[in-house]
Amino acid sequence: MFNLRIMRKIRIKNFTLILFFLAIVSGIIWGMPFDRPLGSDAHSFNQAALSILDNGIFYKSDFMNFMIERSFYPLFIAGVYKISGHYPVVVRLVQVIIFALLTLLVYKLCQSIFEERLARLAGFMTALCYSIASFTGWLYREVFFCTLIFLLIYCLYQAQIKKKIIWFVVAGIVFGMASLTNSIVQFFIIFIIINFLFLNRKEGLKKIFIKLVWFILAFIIFVSPWVINDYINYGRTPFLSKSGFLLAMKAEKMHDIQGAYVQHLVANTTGDFFAQKLFLDYDRREARLGYDSRLEWEEMIKQGADRKEADAIMRNRGIEDIIKHPIMFLEMSFIDFLKFNTPMVPNVRMQHMFAEPNSHPYLSDFVKGSIILFIRFVYLIFAVFIIYAIVKRIRNWSKMSWIILIIIYFNLIFSNIHAIARYSVPMYPFYIILLAIGILIIWDRMIGVKKDNFKVNNF
Repeated sequence: MFNLRIMRKIRIKNFTLILFFLAIVSGIIWGMPFDRPLGSDAHSFNQAALSILDNGIFYKSDFMNFMIERSFYPLFIAGVYKISGHYPVVVRLVQVIIFALLTLLVYKLCQSIFEERLARLAGFMTALCYSIASFTGWLYREVFFCTLIFLLIYCLYQAQIKKKIIWFVVAGIVFGMASLTNSIVQFFIIFIIINFLFLNRKEGLKKIFIKLVWFILAFIIFVSPWVINDYINYGRTPFLSKSGFLLAMKAEKMHDIQGAYVQHLVANTTGDFFAQKLFLDYDRREARLGYDSRLEWEEMIKQGADRKEADAIMRNRGIEDIIKHPIMFLEMSFIDFLKFNTPMVPNVRMQHMFAEPNSHPYLSDFVKGSIILFIRFVYLIFAVFIIYAIVKRIRNWSKMSWIILIIIYFNLIFSNIHAIARYSVPMYPFYIILLAIGILIIWDRMIGVKKDNFKVNNF
């Protein structure tokens, strides 16, 4: 991918600058064009940001009630608008800078817990990763949330290595920011506590317990203004605010795919293009969203139902249905796992590539199929390297734990609730690190290097 001998000669400071500007260029290229219309979630985030500018951070409105579990990203947009005026292009440019900072974080993390060679490879691949960089051009929270998640893991590693209270406090604050950006991360706090207790089991749990209290306090203090405001105004909090709605959609989907499971398995392992060719009655909407549940939810709200009560109704029904049909639930969860990990190409999910009628008519079906299978094959090779890295290095749990745990957590949560390919973006930096580890293990074996560069003094 690049000449490692040449890269070794580049001084770290110079490489950092090169990496930063490479990421800037990559973000601009993959994020173009910057004149994309503000549709779907982007429109909602934009309107929420304007509403915050007009009314302040904490106020009661139906619109902010709708944004309750993802209020921090509109606040970020509002901050940019406050400085620049209402210019979405400025938000996108700021997101390019955030992406560049994320790239440097990947480099710095790998540098501190692994070694320079791996850090440079992982940083370089992150800078060129269109799966992350392409979202700089959208008013979606993906790049912002991805950076917060990686910053959280960076802080957790620093807390583990340096054992200073300040890192636990900073980690708690970052965790609060991430939770208010996407409440899906809320239960990761359980993984954090258990892993710190496990890592410090031989040194005694009293000291680490006190530091974990600081972490939890920092998190609670940071999120409490939002939690208190939301409970006073709406009778609910950002956490678990739509769990019933999501479970109901999951239950609906697991029924919808019955009798067509093979169709959806083909679609999510190769793509909708092949499923449509092989099965004339294939309907990708069956495994995408629970549309009837969504309409039911919207109708209840329109009729004046309290959102908390509506969510409770759907939660109870969803849980009851899932308990009655555990096999169907597992089948749907596997489809959602595949959907969540669908490779992405610029401006389109890999699953939907060439799936629209009459798309790219100048290409034959053979060429289209070949392109899809080639990209899928490349990602499959990447997956092999990643799995190989985990198998070879998982015994060094102190070094690998946070990377592996965050990947497991996101895959479990999204597989068991719902899955949209772009929601996997926060996992890509960690996939890249594992990919770099796998590549270098195999590279060292090929050239006969016996030294294990995986071991450093921090662990």
